[in-house]
Amino acid sequence: MRVVIEPEWTRRTTSAALRHAAASALRIVGPVALALGLAASAGAESSARAIWPNSLGNGLELEHGLWIAGDVTVHGQVPEQGPSRVEIDDLSFLARWELTTRLALFGELRMEDFFEAVAGEGVLPSERKFVFERLYAEALVTPALTVRLGTVYTPFGLWNVIRRSPFTWTVEEPAIADDVFPTHSTGLSLLYQTTWRGWSFDATSYGPVQDTVRWGHTGGEDDERGWLTGTRVAVGRILGPAFGSLGLNAAGFRNRGQSTWGTVLGLDSELDLVGHQVTGEVTWRLAGSGQRSVHGLYLQDVIPLEPFSACARNLYGVVRFEYFQPGTGRAEIGGILGLYWRPVPWLVLRTDYTFGSRTIERFQPGLNTSISFLF
Repeated sequence: MRVVIEPEWTRRTTSAALRHAAASALRIVGPVALALGLAASAGAESSARAIWPNSLGNGLELEHGLWIAGDVTVHGQVPEQGPSRVEIDDLSFLARWELTTRLALFGELRMEDFFEAVAGEGVLPSERKFVFERLYAEALVTPALTVRLGTVYTPFGLWNVIRRSPFTWTVEEPAIADDVFPTHSTGLSLLYQTTWRGWSFDATSYGPVQDTVRWGHTGGEDDERGWLTGTRVAVGRILGPAFGSLGLNAAGFRNRGQSTWGTVLGLDSELDLVGHQVTGEVTWRLAGSGQRSVHGLYLQDVIPLEPFSACARNLYGVVRFEYFQPGTGRAEIGGILGLYWRPVPWLVLRTDYTFGSRTIERFQPGLNTSISFLF
């Protein structure tokens, strides 16, 4: 669970205020990031030579079809108003075991609330809970059809299926991808993928076989329990030097203790052209009796910066525009300017600045940074 702040909005942010906020963040982010960086640097060369010389950051392949990997991410936050903070909330261990060429097991174990420190308050108490983010068995029925049984990221849209922190382009997720629909699904998933004359076709259907959406979670607003079923269909096409795709999403869900079902619909698109990756999503959660619909969208462009600098290997700029209409209150408009850099396979650095029309949880104006170590 990402910690958020809800300071009062002001449009009169001065350079002096920003310098003060940045200095506060550096006092708590700096020592942690430096310690992790030195530890990783000190052990990287010897570990790479002794254990996996060519795959540090890409996991380790063992005997008998077993693959393991892991990552840890340190987040830093410098809001325009309010205290700066740092947290280690993403500490994950992944494993995949291919029993046969057609049958595999996959699991991602994550520790939540590992560490959090706030400027002026010090280190806060932590619960340090273990949660299975994903845990499923996968069977390749035909070259085009795959069956999964267990807990997966809900295959809705583009962002939700890549929620693993080091591989999202920005530190902060789009507002429309946060708690609008259950982010995890437990049950049976059917995946169909094929190509035909330059076209690609992807279809996924998912539904529960039990009414627990996530193993290991213990209460709280992120406790996704209930029933969930849905489908996603996407069509892609090679367009000369570009590739474009369009996806349609629909899901119905009912939380435990509720008698009515919620319905959420979505449309997403992706365009890869000249190194740019332009993505967008529109999501609409239909209103129930006496409620107002929740809807929103984002449009994001990932820009390769390597052509502008010889030392900018795997460096990207990120620009994102967002619109979000919550269930209560007026609509919000926000955006992000960010950088994503993976100088070596085992290190990911991200920083982005969030602009928002109001200072609330989903659009908190301020600076967000992260450093991720992978093996």
